[in-house]
Amino acid sequence: MIQTTERDCLFLHALLMCVPCLGRSALRTLWPHNLSGEENMDRRLYQLCEAGLLVRHTGYAQEAEAVELFYFRTPDVPPPDFGALAWELTRRWERVPFGKVVFYTAGEKAARHYGRTVTNPLKSASSLSHHINFGAVFLRLADLCPDLARGWVSEEVLAAARGHGEKVIDAALVDSTGTPALGIEMAGASYAASNGKRLRAIDADCAARGLPYEVWTVTGGRR
Repeated sequence: MIQTTERDCLFLHALLMCVPCLGRSALRTLWPHNLSGEENMDRRLYQLCEAGLLVRHTGYAQEAEAVELFYFRTPDVPPPDFGALAWELTRRWERVPFGKVVFYTAGEKAARHYGRTVTNPLKSASSLSHHINFGAVFLRLADLCPDLARGWVSEEVLAAARGHGEKVIDAALVDSTGTPALGIEMAGASYAASNGKRLRAIDADCAARGLPYEVWTVTGGRR
C-alpha cells in the first residue's frame, strides 16, 4: 500500500469515521495557498485514488467558499430568534449557486485497511450539498481545535444509540468517557424553511438532552 503522510491520514480518517465526503475546495485548505500547492494537492489526490484509498466524484451542489460558526446554544439560556436566523440563512445561501463540484469519498481499500463507520453520501443534490459543506466544517474544526476534533463522533454512530424516529444531530464531540459534550450541526439552505422549523427541532432535541450545540453555515456576516 502507498505510504501515507500525516496529512493523508487526517482526511482519510475524516472520510472513514467522521464525514461522508470532502470537497476539493475544502481540501485545498490543507495545502499552501499558491499554484504549486494546488498542483501538489491534485497530484497527491490522484495518487491516493490510484492506490484505491480515495474515490473522486463530480456532481452538482451548493458548495460554500468557506463555513463558519453561525451560533452556539446552551440549554440554560433563552432560545434565539429562530425566525431571524432562518432569514439570515436564506440571505446567505441565496449567494451560493448550484454548480459542478469535485469531491472525494474513502475507497474500499482504505475501508478494509482502517475500518469505517461513515457510509457513501451519493443520494440527492440537496444531501450532497449538505455533506460537502459539513466536511468543510470538520476540516475547519480540525484546523482550529485539533484536540476537540479527535472527539468527533459521526451521525451514523449517534443514530445507532437512538430510538427509531428520534432526531439525530450531524455529529457530536464526546468527552473522555465517550459521552456527547457538544452537538455539531451544519445548516444548509433547507434549514430556513417554515420559519426555521428544523432549527427549532434541533434546539428542542438538544435541550431535552441537556446538550450544548453549535450550528455552522456558509460565511457571510450579518447586515
